Amino acid sequence: MLKVSKYTTGVIQTNVYFAYDSETREAVIVDPAANAPHIIKIAEEELHLKPQAIVLTHGHFDHMMAAKEVAEHFQIPVYANEGERDLLADGEKNLSQNFGVSVTLSGEDVTFFKAGEVLHFLNREWQTIETPGHTAGSVCYFIQDGMEFQPEGADAVKKYPVLFSGDTLFKESFGRTDFPTGSEKALFKSIAEKLLVLPEDTTVFPGHEGQTSIGNERRYNPAAFLGKLH
Repeated sequence: MLKVSKYTTGVIQTNVYFAYDSETREAVIVDPAANAPHIIKIAEEELHLKPQAIVLTHGHFDHMMAAKEVAEHFQIPVYANEGERDLLADGEKNLSQNFGVSVTLSGEDVTFFKAGEVLHFLNREWQTIETPGHTAGSVCYFIQDGMEFQPEGADAVKKYPVLFSGDTLFKESFGRTDFPTGSEKALFKSIAEKLLVLPEDTTVFPGHEGQTSIGNERRYNPAAFLGKLH
């Protein structure tokens, strides 16, 4: 059974997600934002996980600052979209220099994929959805056979789709587009044409703030309407 735990950390309060199989304890860490020692402690001591990989939604420093240290500790790969290669490697573009440090990841640190590829973790398909806007190479990860639980009164366990949306889609909001490689027009198009068309019972785990659902965002996210104007 797939479960998702959240840990919020860093100067911009970024959500780090642990997606894991409750039986095998194998896990994928999504966007290890900062505070690598505590991420490691949560994985090992609190959740008793066996991390298999790290995946990044985009290249901004507040989503990858701990990636290298966590990856080295667990001896696991870091995956990111090829479209974020330059941003990950540039401390100015990934905004880390704005906070007095220069945090970068190179091709030696990351396994790059092409957006649209399907990754395989935890005996599930992780569809990579290209969602330019917040950054040119932003991606979201969609798992069709996601979390499983038995609703009250139901006779059987139901599977609910899961989306890790990074800084593209937030609860009733959306990511900024005034950073390097950002585009407001592209963001609204990505949300309207690629995310809001997903099943409405999809649980959305964004890069900041609380979780939501695609159904809720269709009704209340301003991008659902703004996207039609672009």
